[in-house]
Amino acid sequence: MEKNPEALFLTDDCAARLVAGKMGYNVHGTIGILLRAIRRELLKPSEVLNLLSELPQRGSLYIRTSLLNEIIERLKNRFNL
Repeated sequence: MEKNPEALFLTDDCAARLVAGKMGYNVHGTIGILLRAIRRELLKPSEVLNLLSELPQRGSLYIRTSLLNEIIERLKNRFNL
């Protein structure tokens, strides 16, 4: 795989994330992409909050409930939601 320093490696697979990270790739998963969308003003914080809240019911992504709740709380605090 040819390396592009600006390329993103997108996956939620734990093993793939570890390998790509060791290879020096900038790795992001679903949550990272949603947070990046806020920074790039592609989505509003409230839209991302809604997507994160629906994530356990709408997708097959496994994320610890405590971690998801922490991310949601940080998002609420950061953007006064």
